[in-house]
Amino acid sequence: MSVDGQVDPDGPRLRPAATRARSAGGGIVAVEAFSRGGAIDRAWMGWGALRVLSRQDWAPGAVRDEGRVANMERLLLVTSGSLDADCGDPGRHRVDAGGLLWIGAGHGLGARLANASATAPLRLVEFWLQPDRVNAPPAVASRRGGGVEVEPGAGASAGKGWALLADGAAAAARIMPEDPAVPADDGDPLPLRQRARLLAARLEPGSRLQLAPVGAGRCWLEVLEGEAVALAATASGMPLAAGDGVGWLAGDAAAPVSVAACGPDAASLLLLTLPA
Repeated sequence: MSVDGQVDPDGPRLRPAATRARSAGGGIVAVEAFSRGGAIDRAWMGWGALRVLSRQDWAPGAVRDEGRVANMERLLLVTSGSLDADCGDPGRHRVDAGGLLWIGAGHGLGARLANASATAPLRLVEFWLQPDRVNAPPAVASRRGGGVEVEPGAGASAGKGWALLADGAAAAARIMPEDPAVPADDGDPLPLRQRARLLAARLEPGSRLQLAPVGAGRCWLEVLEGEAVALAATASGMPLAAGDGVGWLAGDAAAPVSVAACGPDAASLLLLTLPA
């Protein structure tokens, strides 16, 4: 059943890497899970509050000067290299591999993003989420990387093994209008102005992990690296390769309940839980 009590006729929706739009310019190659810019796919305009999921490769020294963005929650997860983000009044942040940057655009904020290295490439994953309230004061915070290794056989209890990177219920009171650039303590999840969470895990070959429980709403599982299979209680497993993602409604009978690494290498995973 879906969150509004209606049966979802399609069940979980797979978005393979091969079907996603690609763009290149200014030394940046982007692969978009949902419609963005001139690439419009009416079947994939977003997933609930999640409007952008963009995997990007930046050439050394690449720069993107962005116009004013308003009323969006932005998360930038650096998977390799280093990002330099100049966000004006809320501050300038350098985010290294494994780190996360949160930009609460609020009533409007421009930013200049750059590959911090003139010799090494940068890889990142960018998310845009609609906030649950508009025209808030702009704010920025960053989080250093942390280990998300999961040993074989771990994860027997729901949610064990997931690193919580950002949380709509986590310490949002710290981000105040008079102090818009409050950094998170090491290991603390970044705040969000939305009832959403971003979690990460790295599964060694042969290991399995329960998905974090969701009472109601939507979920999105993205495979960053490796191969995995999403396992449901009442359906066969769904194979996923690097660059693939799948979304589902909490409560659907065919929704995944766990995920297992099924390739020769470790699988890196991201899980977003979202409101309905």
